[in-house]
Amino acid sequence: MEQQAVVFCVTGPHIQLTAVAITTLLQHYHQQTPLKILVVCDHVLQADIDLIRSFPQQLNRPSASIDFWAPPAWAKDLKPYQMRGRTGSTPPMAFWRMFLPAYFSNYQKLLYLDNDIIVNTDVSDLFDRLDDQHTLAAVPDFLFAASKDYELPSKVDTMYLYGMADMQHYFNGGVIVMNVARYNASYQPGDILKLIQTTSWNLADQTLMNLMFQESTLLLPYRYNYQHSKKYFTDPYHWDPERIQPMLAAYPHIAIRHFAGEGPVSAPYQHVALHDEWEAAFWQALHQVRLLASKASQL
Repeated sequence: MEQQAVVFCVTGPHIQLTAVAITTLLQHYHQQTPLKILVVCDHVLQADIDLIRSFPQQLNRPSASIDFWAPPAWAKDLKPYQMRGRTGSTPPMAFWRMFLPAYFSNYQKLLYLDNDIIVNTDVSDLFDRLDDQHTLAAVPDFLFAASKDYELPSKVDTMYLYGMADMQHYFNGGVIVMNVARYNASYQPGDILKLIQTTSWNLADQTLMNLMFQESTLLLPYRYNYQHSKKYFTDPYHWDPERIQPMLAAYPHIAIRHFAGEGPVSAPYQHVALHDEWEAAFWQALHQVRLLASKASQL
């Protein structure tokens, strides 16, 4: 059995974000221990696959390797997921991550990462943080952890929207470490399909995973999935001053910056102006990707 792997899930043009995330991950990986990166993808150009596979060699990271995989067969017939409290739906691709432990059952631990991230740490540390007593390790969702609106008694009908009364321990799904054996012992693909097909929770797959593992998730420090900019905490979300202090204190020590969204055109790849150092880091990483592409193409 192999030890551990990092996994991304992506479709179409979002492969550019995956390339940025992988580039920053490799730049901060200096271990001799082999690192496997698995990319589950659909509607991606072969030229992009070949280019990203070349990144470890181009960045002088010989211990890392990248494999591309088709989507898990269990998810092939999924339809867009209608969410309570929202007019939009969630695409089937969002649910791929729920099948990763069954798909890659030959690994002991998986680190799932969203594509809209910048890695600023050696990811080996994240694997080490998941102990044998928990199925998942993840970071609390900033909004639910610190907004007064979600303190008990909540001003929001969270039971109707999310299936739980207390949102204080609700985790964000952008960075998740998974204990493969424990996960598969709890849920098989058929169980997961039934949950997807018979529910309509707000935030879809993220809420489903919270409900599935709320009793067996280890909550990690905020710096391992820093979901928002400093400006986010000035927006009118009725923040609890005491609860946001640990988040603000973690800002200088960010290990993974996750551009989780703060409204329309808020992510760095959705506008031109730079609003903070992490947006600058994104564009610097994207520039590095373009340099690697030029070198590979000998242009």
